[in-house]
Amino acid sequence: MTLLVFVCMRFSSPASPPSTTPTIDWIQALRGLAAVLVVVTHSSRALTSEQGREMFWHYFVHGALGVDLFFIISGFIMVLTTQHCDGTRGYVADFLIKRFSRIWPLLFVVSMTYVAIEWLRHGSVAAEYLSHIMSQLVFRPVHPKPEYFFLMPIDVAWTLCFEAYFYVVIAVSLLSRPWRWWIVAALLMPGLVLYPLYKEHWNLSFYHQPAIVVNHYLNLMVSPMVWEFVFGLVAGKLYLSRWQGPPRWLAICFVLGAVGAFVTVPVTHMPSLYGPTIEFGGLTMFGAFLLLVMANKAIDIPVARALVWLGTISYSVYLTHRLGFIPAESLMDALHIADAAEREWTSFAVHIACGVAAGAFFYYTVEAPLSAFTRQTLLRLRKQVWARKAEWLSGQSA
Repeated sequence: MTLLVFVCMRFSSPASPPSTTPTIDWIQALRGLAAVLVVVTHSSRALTSEQGREMFWHYFVHGALGVDLFFIISGFIMVLTTQHCDGTRGYVADFLIKRFSRIWPLLFVVSMTYVAIEWLRHGSVAAEYLSHIMSQLVFRPVHPKPEYFFLMPIDVAWTLCFEAYFYVVIAVSLLSRPWRWWIVAALLMPGLVLYPLYKEHWNLSFYHQPAIVVNHYLNLMVSPMVWEFVFGLVAGKLYLSRWQGPPRWLAICFVLGAVGAFVTVPVTHMPSLYGPTIEFGGLTMFGAFLLLVMANKAIDIPVARALVWLGTISYSVYLTHRLGFIPAESLMDALHIADAAEREWTSFAVHIACGVAAGAFFYYTVEAPLSAFTRQTLLRLRKQVWARKAEWLSGQSA
C-alpha cells in the first residue's frame, strides 16, 4: 500500500522553486495514503484466523503510522499557509475561522450520527455518553490516559484534540510576525521539555505517558506526539527556505530513500506504538517526509490524480470510515461465502472499500459544502463585527 504513491511518480527536469500555494499534489497524495493506511489497519478486524492475525501483526498494524504522518503534514501545512502573516488580529481571527471550519462541522455531524446510532441500538442515550460527545466537540480528551485513546466516542477523534491544540499555538504566535517562531517555542517548551525535566521522566511513547487528571487538556501539552508537529514545522521552514535543493540525481536518490523508509517500517517499527522515534515510527515518517521535501526543492514529484483525490477526501475518510464498516458487515452477510479463508479476505477488502466509500460520501454531502458555508458565514460575520467596531471607535474619537 505504501508503494502506491511512489509507483505513480515520474521525475521531470529540474523544477522551478516550489509553489507557495498551500495545495501541493504530493502532499495531498501522502494525506490520502495516510488515511487509507489507517482504514487498512482498522479493517484488519475482519482477519480472525491465525494466519490473518499473523499478517495483521506483521504488516497491517503498521498502517497506524498514518497518524504520525498526518501530524507531520499538519505542521508542514501550518508553515505554508501562514507564511504571509501580517501580525494583525484580523489575520489571526481569519486563520482560526478557516481552521475551525475545516474540522469542526464534519466532526459535529459525525458525532450526531454516533448519537443516533447509540439511540437506535439501545433505545436511549446515556447522559454520560452525551457528556463524552460534548467533550469531543470541544476537543477535550474524555479520559486523561492516552493508552485508552482518551476514550473518545469517535475513536480516531483523539488526534483532533492535538490538531486543535496545534491551531491555538500557531494562532497565538501569529500575533507577532517577527517573533512568531520564538513564541511557538515558548508555548511548546513547558510541555515538551520542562515538564519531563520536572518529572524526571523522559518517555517518547504516546501510550506510556503519566495521566494528568486535574485538567485533561494538559495531557495534550505534555504528549510526545507534539514533537511530530514540530518536525512538520521544521520541514515547512526548509521547504520555504532559499536553498535551491540538491542536484537532480541526488533528489531522485532522496525519493528512493523515502520509499525505503516506508517499506522497511515493518522491520523498524514496534507494532501499535506511536511516538517521535524510529522504534515508535514518528522519526521514520519524518525522515521519509523530509527526504521528499528536499527532493521537491529540485524536481517535480507528480502523482496520480486518484491519489490526489484520496488526499482531498482524506479527512472524511479518516473520521467516518468506521461508519462504512456497518454496511460492510451487512454486505458480507448477504454474500454467503462458505469458504472461511475466502470470506475472511473478502471481508477485509470489503471493509476497506466501504470505509473509503463512506469517506467519499461524507466529503461530498457534508464536509465540502458545510465547511465552505461555515467558513464563508463566519468570515463575513467577522468582517461585519470589525467594521462596526471601527465605526464605533471613529464615532468615539469624533
